[in-house]
Amino acid sequence: MIGSIGAQIALLAFAVAIVAGISAGNSPTTVLTRALIAMFVALVVGKLAAWTTKLVLRDHLQHKKLEIDRAHIVPPEPAEPVEQSGDELDTTTTVETG
Repeated sequence: MIGSIGAQIALLAFAVAIVAGISAGNSPTTVLTRALIAMFVALVVGKLAAWTTKLVLRDHLQHKKLEIDRAHIVPPEPAEPVEQSGDELDTTTTVETG
């Protein structure tokens, strides 16, 4: 992905430099030299932009996946502690056996 985006931007810069140089009436040597320099600079800039975009997208997708995973995992509710005091205990009940 990084290489193809860099190459596409470089070829676009080369084409723009060729058209601009020809329309300005420059000599073919000057046009090609400037177009090659523009292509090389655009290749480096395009690869850096693609690399940065890849890092940003990967980070965003990792955070989004983590949010989705956390939303699907429901933590168990803590059980309410049973508090028994001496007043609540019924000690008067007897069990009759037959």
